Amino acid sequence: MRPIHCVLLVAALCASRAEAAREPRGTTGPFPDLAVLDLKNEGVRIRYPAGKAARPAKAAAYLANYEEAGVYASQPLRLDIGHGLPAATLTCDSGPSNDPMCRLLTDAEDPSTTIFEAPGKEFAFLANGEIYVSGHTDSMYDHRRLFRHDGRRYVEAEQPFRHVGIEGKTTAPLVVTSRRGGDPGRPLVTLDAGTPLTILLNAADGDGEDGANPDYLVKTREGLVGWARIPARPDGRTLVEGLFYAGD
Repeated sequence: MRPIHCVLLVAALCASRAEAAREPRGTTGPFPDLAVLDLKNEGVRIRYPAGKAARPAKAAAYLANYEEAGVYASQPLRLDIGHGLPAATLTCDSGPSNDPMCRLLTDAEDPSTTIFEAPGKEFAFLANGEIYVSGHTDSMYDHRRLFRHDGRRYVEAEQPFRHVGIEGKTTAPLVVTSRRGGDPGRPLVTLDAGTPLTILLNAADGDGEDGANPDYLVKTREGLVGWARIPARPDGRTLVEGLFYAGD
């Protein structure tokens, strides 16, 4: 169990541990104009519009419960998210097994007032109120997600596919088909164990209760593209190196 060093400290002390810094103008990447806050203990990077953020006067008392569970947690920022709402308090924690998560609360002392929550390692809060989330946590790969406010709370925007981009090797034979769903009547090629491949996309519909979908669009080393059904095993691993469930 690791102690929490900044759960019940004032926000200024939490900020000193967080190492806030603005990235220089012209930095490559999708959010060059946002300030950056690294929460080292929680394992999270926050990007936010500096002109719409403030430091809370103190952290909520209920965060002491995280310390008892051996989890790091803090409330580093209050963000003006618009939509006619008061400033929301950002609350982030490391999770029980390196699966960090962040939330927005309209009442810093009351977790039931959560209007946004998502697992992830990088969170970008845009000036227009949109939220981008990325990071391989509680998922089979890095889910890059967009959230928008629907008038009540934040909901995830639908995507036709999710980008994966994993380069790996098979650890067992893998059938690639011309149709999604592992249709044995439409085989394209069977890859032997130890064959390199690229996982391009994951179907964004048909997720199971754990948020995983076994249908992946893959590219072989010869350049063929087809569907492969790659379910997760009970231990979270799959027959492709690099594709595994991170979290608990």
